[in-house]
Amino acid sequence: MLMNIIYKISVALFLMLGTQLAFAQENDVLNTPATLERQEQNSFWKKAKNPAGLQLDRPFEYSQLSVGIENYGGDFRRPQQGKSGNRQLVQTEGNLFLGDYYLSGAFSYTRDNIKQAEFNASIIDPFRGMPYMVADLNPSDWNNQYYDMQFSIATPTFNERWSFGLAANYKVSSGAKQRDLRAENYYYTIAITPGLVYTPATNHHIGLNLAYSNVKEQSSISKMNTDIDQVYYELLGLGTAVSNSGTINRENNYEGDVRGAGIQYNFQGKVNVFLSADYSEEAEDLQVSFSTPRDGASVLRKIWNTKLTLSTSGGKLSHFVDLNYYNRNMDGIQYVTQRDNSSAQLGWQTLFKSIRSTYSSQNAGFQYHLLMNRGAAYSWKINTGLSYERLNDVYILPNSVKQIENLLFTIGGKKNFMLSDKKSQHLLVGAELGYKENLSGGYHYNGVNPESPVVTGLEQTDFNYLSAKYFSVAVPFIYSRKIKEDSKNTFFAKARVQYLSTNSFNYKERYLSSFSAGVNF
Repeated sequence: MLMNIIYKISVALFLMLGTQLAFAQENDVLNTPATLERQEQNSFWKKAKNPAGLQLDRPFEYSQLSVGIENYGGDFRRPQQGKSGNRQLVQTEGNLFLGDYYLSGAFSYTRDNIKQAEFNASIIDPFRGMPYMVADLNPSDWNNQYYDMQFSIATPTFNERWSFGLAANYKVSSGAKQRDLRAENYYYTIAITPGLVYTPATNHHIGLNLAYSNVKEQSSISKMNTDIDQVYYELLGLGTAVSNSGTINRENNYEGDVRGAGIQYNFQGKVNVFLSADYSEEAEDLQVSFSTPRDGASVLRKIWNTKLTLSTSGGKLSHFVDLNYYNRNMDGIQYVTQRDNSSAQLGWQTLFKSIRSTYSSQNAGFQYHLLMNRGAAYSWKINTGLSYERLNDVYILPNSVKQIENLLFTIGGKKNFMLSDKKSQHLLVGAELGYKENLSGGYHYNGVNPESPVVTGLEQTDFNYLSAKYFSVAVPFIYSRKIKEDSKNTFFAKARVQYLSTNSFNYKERYLSSFSAGVNF
């Protein structure tokens, strides 16, 4: 019922958003790509995920529709990523004011054709923080589809003190593995985020938001060719696995809940200060089989995220300084179960459970952006950043560890060329450079069967990728123009190419390219 309500509201929003036209400011077209990009950079409350503060970001009305394609390939990849692949995308988003109320909505559809992915036969996204899955040794294609629908509403300020908001997000995915072992998966998550903002003084704003989401993924695993005795593994973490062979008709049912809260403080003056912190706990259980469910495993994730942004936008230049810190600690819980074969036939019973593995990841970063303003857009911008990441994963007994420390440096810039006043033609050209340096790390497996493909082909190769040094370069292009001279509707075409080069662990390269076109209304 709730998902049906969200769907109807979102459809209504998109219909309304499609009728809206953006307006002009300082003789500049507000819905050019550079203007929307600058607006997004100033949307601190939106990025903090508190819908009650959306009007404090000073948004303007616009709608956007785009379609695009992406291609990727190369040997510099994680084992469970595709060796190559392509995506097709359709995206729409926009917002409007209904009286003093502000509404925004977005919808996207993505089809992902993944080629030659390894060690995954049971989960659409093997990197979402769920180590308990089924893996086989056959590189296989995956055909996945993703639907993402979201909306937000923000009230006006009541009594010059209080404002409220509500956001909802509904995601549905499906995936199918194309080679034995075959998997057919369905995934959904629904998230609700209420928020409020209290304004004790004109320039001071304090926000609070709560978050709840429910996650579910169902996976049916089978083998079509019964003439071949194929080995597969139940992964338990860091190389520890249970080996099986023969016929398989297995159903995995992943289900979890996320509860969290966030707090924000915003000072709006000559220097804009935005400080946010949020915390969430995510519990997800794996049950094997729907007819006679057996407790398979569980994870408990605890996530801290803090960010401080300082910005100035008056005058010719705008400055942005971002400091952020992210910390995720996850416990992997395993069960000892026994089948009840008595006359009572009670099914599977759990005798014991314990934490058998822990996973910790931390990231601390700094970014600086400098923009030369041009009306509501910008003439040029430069940015630089430095981030530190640390990974510390442990399987307790038998003790195995994966530890990595990396440093990533980035620098980039964009120039907004005015090609012609006629139909306001612009060309945005940029360059982005990145370099990752490994500071330390190691993977040590101390369990049985150290020559297992799960150890040598999955975990060791995954460590090699995560600790590899690399250099990356990316070049984005965006061309835009009015559709008609007397219209503010803007056509745009985007292209981006990225190349990563490395000589670590016999890796060579990875490339990514994308193209999209659309209209801003």
